[in-house]
Amino acid sequence: MVNMFRRPLPPLAVLLLLLCALTAWWILKLEWTLPWLRIFDRPDTLPLDALMVQNNTLPRMAMALLAGGSTAAATMLMQQLMRNPLASDGTLAVSSGAQTALVAATVFAPSFLSYGTSAVAFAGAAAALGAVLWLSSRRGLQPLTVVLAGLVVSLYLGSLTGIVMLFFSEETRGVMQWGSGSLVQDSWRDTLGLLWRVAATALFTAFLIKPLTIMSLSDTQAESVGIPVKKIRLLSLAAAAFLGASVVGFVGMMGFAGLAAATLVRQMGVRTLPMRLICSFIIGALLLMLTDNSLMLLKHYRGIDLPAGAVTALIGAPLLLWLMMKTPSRPSFQTASDTAPAALHTSRLLRLLPLIAIAAAVLALTVGRYDETLRLTIDPEYFVFRYPRVLLAAATGTMLALTGVMLQRLTQNPMAGPELLGISSGTAFGAMASVMLFGITSGSGWFWLVGVISALASLGLLMLFNRKNGLAPEKVLLTGMAIAALADAAIRIWTASGDYRVQQLLVWMSGSTYQATPESALTVSLLAAASLLLILPLQRWLGLLSLNADVAQSTGVNVSLARMVLIASSAALTALSTLLIGPLSFVGLLAPHLARMLGARLPKQQLAAAALIGASVMMTADWLGRQVMFPYEVPAGMMATLIGGAYFMMMMRKL
Repeated sequence: MVNMFRRPLPPLAVLLLLLCALTAWWILKLEWTLPWLRIFDRPDTLPLDALMVQNNTLPRMAMALLAGGSTAAATMLMQQLMRNPLASDGTLAVSSGAQTALVAATVFAPSFLSYGTSAVAFAGAAAALGAVLWLSSRRGLQPLTVVLAGLVVSLYLGSLTGIVMLFFSEETRGVMQWGSGSLVQDSWRDTLGLLWRVAATALFTAFLIKPLTIMSLSDTQAESVGIPVKKIRLLSLAAAAFLGASVVGFVGMMGFAGLAAATLVRQMGVRTLPMRLICSFIIGALLLMLTDNSLMLLKHYRGIDLPAGAVTALIGAPLLLWLMMKTPSRPSFQTASDTAPAALHTSRLLRLLPLIAIAAAVLALTVGRYDETLRLTIDPEYFVFRYPRVLLAAATGTMLALTGVMLQRLTQNPMAGPELLGISSGTAFGAMASVMLFGITSGSGWFWLVGVISALASLGLLMLFNRKNGLAPEKVLLTGMAIAALADAAIRIWTASGDYRVQQLLVWMSGSTYQATPESALTVSLLAAASLLLILPLQRWLGLLSLNADVAQSTGVNVSLARMVLIASSAALTALSTLLIGPLSFVGLLAPHLARMLGARLPKQQLAAAALIGASVMMTADWLGRQVMFPYEVPAGMMATLIGGAYFMMMMRKL
């Protein structure tokens, strides 16, 4: 008997198609009471309930197919271009740019919304893409450079948006709901608008298939046969960004739909690029349509209205987890770029990092605002209030930076960060659930307990789904991504609800140290120092695993044990940091890259440098967050992204 899991794509596609057809027929049977032949009659000949089907239900189903397919195809194209399995439609900061533009227009320039939300969102997406291309143009749009530029621009814009939403929560509530993705339509206008954009992009991409296939090997080989690599990559990036921006402009952010579909297709062993793009479009379209049809039925029978973008993970993530268990590891890309944007020599700044960290600590402890002016003081009364926050910021920055170094070296993937293990999102979900479902006070003992249990559950699932593949790095990241998507779906639904308790949690989720106490700060600081001392002896594992698992095994390293220890250590540090100041992205993701840019290439050097960078950035961010809008406070996590992101972009243009 042929193993059904050898080629699971056709059965999965057929299953999704049947479910989509069944749910669509069910919905139309509930809403359409006329003979079926009249479904395309002229509007002026139909009653009101039939008009709702013609101008709401049918366009919504068509939009789900187009949006899901487009997002998945754009994601697959991005993965091909970047040669990275974690690349997605959001890698170019398109979604972040669109959201930032809408938030800015809503709060500061409402007159711009008269042009339509889709136009404003598209303009923001185009501006974000321009920033990414400008940052990466100096190195010829090399994959790693584009990925890092996209990540830093996305994080930077996300922090700006978060700050505005934090201080203008009522004005931006509608944008938060849009950010969760909604497919509701009132005519065929937007659906047809997206249709011609998809058709034009498909036709344009068809001419790029052959050079893109050759470029998937390496840039050097492509150039040797006469492929204009930079030009083709620029055109392909523009096509992927245009497709992603079109979807975001019309229906908002679809979240996990595109990444889930593209990953499913790639893990199922589809080899050629044209088939990957076609299959991604089909799976993405069916996945999003099934999700949205299910939500329409849920609204009909239960009166519950949920955004499609936030809920897609509830279908896509289980499929991805099932696939992780059933299929062998298929590494399809060389995740490391041809040339990393790192300094070729040790920067003088690298040797000054300890002094910079000390200076940041002294500044945070001795300088503060009084009556709108900055003053220097060594009064012990102020010191008692300041030092817990300084210690907590330094400790969490250190732990997140160490986690980032371990994960990026272990997985050989520059996009790996603490949040991709799923531990951060799982912890945040548990903490938010304790407040939203059980009325537990944020920061209480029960809050901590639920958070710890959620972190352990996330780690358990991560180990469970990867026990058969020896904790293969790509599989671990994809599993963590699926777990994170499930947790983020619930978080996004709660965020879009507008509940007043969410507003209180947004500060914690943005990375605030306001709950620091002398006891907790001292304990966490000792744990951070101990973590650094315990991880440094693992530098041999990190150095060998960052080369190749086979190389590591040939030197006597127990690869499975090493991976388990490093993943468990990363999960523990991530969980503790998340519980203390909320889920953060910047420090763990980009501190390791900043260390490499300064010349820290060896594992020991990179661990120490990243730890000092993480601590310095978080201490400075916490101090600035207390000063820039005094007497109000900007969360340290957001300020860390603004500070570190600005410096990172400057370094990208210099090196």
